[in-house]
Amino acid sequence: MKIIAGQAKGLPLLVPKGEVRPTQDRVREALFSILQSVISGAQVLDLFCGTGSVGLEALSRGASRACMVDSSRAACQTAHRNLERSKLSGGLIVQSDCLSFTQRERATYDLIFADPPYCKALGDRDMIAELLQGNMRKLLREDGLFIAEAQLGYGVGNEQSREFPGWQLIDTRRYGKNTLLFYRPELIAP
Repeated sequence: MKIIAGQAKGLPLLVPKGEVRPTQDRVREALFSILQSVISGAQVLDLFCGTGSVGLEALSRGASRACMVDSSRAACQTAHRNLERSKLSGGLIVQSDCLSFTQRERATYDLIFADPPYCKALGDRDMIAELLQGNMRKLLREDGLFIAEAQLGYGVGNEQSREFPGWQLIDTRRYGKNTLLFYRPELIAP
């Protein structure tokens, strides 16, 4: 696992054993290929950041700021070490429950990425749905994007459960069992 492109291209990323499920290099490469026209100067929020791979990739490709949030102490320590090793500026690591963080955060972002634990069985917590039904609209700039990574199956991983009031699903990309869902806030008529 490494930073794919930009200023820190090729930097191998540290990964804590058994603690996280990092976004695969090929999925990150595809994601940033899609985002290439909007990443320069962007303010990025990486929820459930794990190793920090998405936030670091954004900084490496020209984002001005990346706030990386995870509840795991080991994940945050690893993300912090990866940030230091990358020598990239504009990164901030926050140890916090991601859903609580979104309730108290006041900053706004151009891009918000969330890769929570997958909802794999009936009854599992669907954190992407919780985020979309929570405070996310206040954190996202009007023309911003919320991107979620899900696994095929239950919750938003089920094609019939991807629509949320106030959000427009504008794109879906599938990579094996993983799916990237791209949401924009629906415009509210005056």
